[in-house]
Amino acid sequence: MANWKKVIVSGSVAQLSNLSISSNLAVTGSVNALGLTNANKPNIVSYDTTTGLFTYQGTGSFTATTASYILSSGVDGPLGMNSILPASHAVSASIAGRTKGTLSQVAGGGLNAFSFNGSTDVTVEVSGAAQLSQNAITKWNDTDNKFTNSSLFDNGTLITGNTSIVLTGANSSLTGSFSGSFKGDGSQLTGLVTELDFSGSTGSGNVDLLTQVFTITGTANEIETSAASQTLTIGLPNNVTIGNNLVVSNNLTVFGTASFQQTTNLEVADRFILLASGSNAAGDGGIVVQQGTQNVGELFAFDSGTTRWGLTGSFTANQSTYTPDAFMAAAVLGSSGDPTTAPGRYIAKGNIFIGNDETIWIYS
Repeated sequence: MANWKKVIVSGSVAQLSNLSISSNLAVTGSVNALGLTNANKPNIVSYDTTTGLFTYQGTGSFTATTASYILSSGVDGPLGMNSILPASHAVSASIAGRTKGTLSQVAGGGLNAFSFNGSTDVTVEVSGAAQLSQNAITKWNDTDNKFTNSSLFDNGTLITGNTSIVLTGANSSLTGSFSGSFKGDGSQLTGLVTELDFSGSTGSGNVDLLTQVFTITGTANEIETSAASQTLTIGLPNNVTIGNNLVVSNNLTVFGTASFQQTTNLEVADRFILLASGSNAAGDGGIVVQQGTQNVGELFAFDSGTTRWGLTGSFTANQSTYTPDAFMAAAVLGSSGDPTTAPGRYIAKGNIFIGNDETIWIYS
């Protein structure tokens, strides 16, 4: 059964189920031998928790089944050389040692005489006020003897009308900037661009926009122009070839496949690279290094099924999933010495837990 197993290093405390030693064993402290039993040798060896020493008892019967044994004493005492051992063996050492003033609009009759000193609120009734619209420029109606809405609206920034705005009179004038179209030849308008200067690879000059026609002629796969009514459209064809550098000062969005065929190393200024951008589901992904065959190579990738990074070879880059040949081991730095506090995604074979007490564990 897989679980966290402690790695024994110099200076650590060992927790072992069994220990097999093929050569000498040197113990500088005490040895705790709990549960020392042998059905064939009752009451022969015992451990004294006070002294930390093994002792033997010479009382009771003892039967040797495979070899002759020599008992060096018939009473309890320290386990010494040749105390309970085959006669043919020799032992060279012994074992020992943890706001007011407002004016409001009210629909109703005329205006009655009143005085106003500004200390109390006063209500003034204005005829037709209830039918006035917000932002509407009002006018006086002599027929109905009341204020009515005009066809102009002023929102504080723009003046607009339900119908065309017409200015008449010799002294009529408009100042500011305007958009839209003007009827006539524009000869009485001032501040308009009537001449266009140009320069290009084939020469330079100017065009009188009141009398001449301005035409832009593009080359194949670079630029297209079209004119309809009073609109000149300049655009790009479906297939564009740019012979020199292209600088995009804002975002570049590609809905199809972006291919980079640069022969030198790719340099990316971003610190992080996002793969599978736009994906709304979990899945595999990684980096393929081609090895001799186009689109086939060595893969370093994330395996979604096991939530681990892995490796595989001879991987074709147009695939969407993969099966790892091997996994990358993760080192978890614990805040305690208990490996069971490691995040669940790292409880997998081969991962290492390093406790704050400097103990080392491997999951296997």
